[in-house]
Amino acid sequence: MNRRTFLKILGALAAVAGTTGILWEVLRPKQEPARTVRPNAYTEGGKSLLSIVKGKPETDIETLVRRAVDSIGGMGKIVSSGKTVVVKPAILTADKNCAPDPRVVAAVVKLVREAGGSVIVAECSGNGSSTYNLNYVGITSAAQEAGAQVRDLQTDKEVWMEIPKGVKLRDVKTYSTIYKCDVLISVPRLKRHGSSTVTISLKNMMGTVPPKEMDRFHNVDLSQCIADLNTVIKPDLTVVDATYAMTKSGPTGGVMVEMNTIMAAGDPVAIDTIAAQKLYELEGAPVSGVVGIKHISAAASLGVGTNDPSKIKIIEEKLS
Repeated sequence: MNRRTFLKILGALAAVAGTTGILWEVLRPKQEPARTVRPNAYTEGGKSLLSIVKGKPETDIETLVRRAVDSIGGMGKIVSSGKTVVVKPAILTADKNCAPDPRVVAAVVKLVREAGGSVIVAECSGNGSSTYNLNYVGITSAAQEAGAQVRDLQTDKEVWMEIPKGVKLRDVKTYSTIYKCDVLISVPRLKRHGSSTVTISLKNMMGTVPPKEMDRFHNVDLSQCIADLNTVIKPDLTVVDATYAMTKSGPTGGVMVEMNTIMAAGDPVAIDTIAAQKLYELEGAPVSGVVGIKHISAAASLGVGTNDPSKIKIIEEKLS
């Protein structure tokens, strides 16, 4: 190949590359600015408030939930008349042990409505149909009876959103329902997870993105992606269902242990830290191991919340 032919080919390739770049700029999805994340509303003296309310097997679950939320300041701290509130349960599959108890979700819905908010219970399951899973585990009927709409996020409009503070993710695709809501409440069950050690509030936010984005998280760096996501999709309140906890393994197939406990906090890092400690205690494992849970420490490093026990005020109560 002579020099003239080589330069012609090089010029043609450059032209194609330039055209491709222009086309991409025209066709690429519009990125919305990061969702507004509010500071933790549940604090006292500079510390994150966290409640742990334990009952007995016969204790009414709604009573546990109400007491846990009231102990840190009540639903009125974040919900007022006219607010649109998304309650996000963690529904990975149709396994009822994997999902929060429908009565916990219903109790949260009732508290939101009493504070004046309109409620959407929304989920994008990691496995199978979200509509089927929500129905099968009993959350659809319980939430509707309590006065909420129930939405399969996979039928919702997708939104590209920037992640200004992301380490591994600079943008993420989420859903319009999540992006536009005024208040976001996370309702996970306390349980183990094979890939992330535990799956509580922070990891529950993966159910706010489409399945292809979930795959991207696993392929890039699951723990860091969970932390990055929570800088822009951060729950305003977390209510952890620890009536039964899944120990030893998860997110399905673990050993279920009765705890009769509900936990609540406005800081998802704090509640994941303390809830993980409780899980380790159930298993007889050293609680010092919680320090090694990567997505929790990564989220703390990004300012999502605190994993420093000295900056968490725990309010514990046992109901007779």
